[in-house]
Amino acid sequence: MKPLRHPLVPGPGIRTRQTELLISERDNLLAQAAKFFPGCRHREIARRLRSALSTYRNGRWRRDRIEATCPPQHKGKLVQIMWMILKTIDAIPCDRTVRTALAQSRIQTRFEVADPLFVAQHRMDDDPLR
Repeated sequence: MKPLRHPLVPGPGIRTRQTELLISERDNLLAQAAKFFPGCRHREIARRLRSALSTYRNGRWRRDRIEATCPPQHKGKLVQIMWMILKTIDAIPCDRTVRTALAQSRIQTRFEVADPLFVAQHRMDDDPLR
């Protein structure tokens, strides 16, 4: 007979709440980064963003990752968003992940415009203190 797993420890293949929050934060940051590529389709944004993230991660990120806050020279630039993405999850997301995050952010903004009650309920569901 197998020993019982502790009820607070998720089983194999089940993401913890912390992991889900990190992924959600990364997806929000990917949607913010897309604003630096106006007029492009999601596929093109994903390609350009992955290229920029790869360049940054293989170069400047090696020095910037030890910082507790984003270096001041990056404020207001795409590099600031890339720094936050890599600080959240130190991995470059694949094209499909970026496109999915962009599509979900687009759907979410449609609901925000259409139904303010949905937004209020959705934000209450994301409350970590609840």
